[in-house]
Amino acid sequence: MTNFSVEGLLAYRSFKAGTASSIIQRNVDQPKSSGLQSVATDLGVKVTLSPTATKISLLLKSESAGKASAAVGFDEFLESNHRQVKAHGKNADFLKEVPQDPSPERQALAQQAANYLLSHHYGEEKIHSRRSAENPFAALDRVTLSKISFDDSGLFTAAERQVAFLEMTNRDILFRNATYDLADELQRRDGSAPWFQVTAFLRDAQLIGTMSEGEKAWRNWPPAAELEAFAASMLRNDPCREPTLPEYQNLNNQDKPILAYMVGKDGSGSWQNVAVEDLASDTLPLRLIHSLIEKNKATQPEHPWLSLYLSIDNLGR
Repeated sequence: MTNFSVEGLLAYRSFKAGTASSIIQRNVDQPKSSGLQSVATDLGVKVTLSPTATKISLLLKSESAGKASAAVGFDEFLESNHRQVKAHGKNADFLKEVPQDPSPERQALAQQAANYLLSHHYGEEKIHSRRSAENPFAALDRVTLSKISFDDSGLFTAAERQVAFLEMTNRDILFRNATYDLADELQRRDGSAPWFQVTAFLRDAQLIGTMSEGEKAWRNWPPAAELEAFAASMLRNDPCREPTLPEYQNLNNQDKPILAYMVGKDGSGSWQNVAVEDLASDTLPLRLIHSLIEKNKATQPEHPWLSLYLSIDNLGR
């Protein structure tokens, strides 16, 4: 996957709905990459679904996750983090932020995100020498990345939110470029429709369906139905002419609603979307240790399943 520079990602993070454009990576010295591969799922993998991870999963599914108010000051949040790293490197203040939960797994994940931000996007040394610098969010879908980026509740550190947003933006740019290339091909074959506008509106109608409320408020785009209507009108409302858009890498994986933290043999970890049925299958080397519902809907009306506790460990332990 093409990786755009952090300056490019921040420069092209926002655009008007229906904008037809292609982003070209400038010839700049690229920071050293630590790779984007996710942790392999084998017998050496330990998966921990802690109470905190479970709460995060459920909060991210709630309507309050990535709420619209998070859009206020979001640009300054991104720019401030960027300026701090450029000026102070691994001594940037926001990189010292720790998660609210003191569990070792949660602390390790946040430290890994800070390491990845420094090493991958800025070519700086790791701030946590004993932690991996792999991308902990590489396996997550766009829906979850958007919610993490715009979640200002304190569930995620500033470094984690910055990494999630940059990951999402990099994928968005790749999708925009692929859609632009499709429009260029359609235009050469058949110039009877404004294909660049058609594909751009269809592209953004698809994207808006994966945005958190915070991202929607920040972008301030029209509803998906309106964007689709613009595209349809340009095709004279002939659905047979509607093109098939390129595939977006891991666009929406919400059929796997559980957020699990996987730890590899080398100690590196990543967030993974896991389906409930996978917990009892042979597709993952997992063993359900126990599950406990501490509170029911009557005692916890706002988030009835917030206290669901699942602990999973590797087979053969």
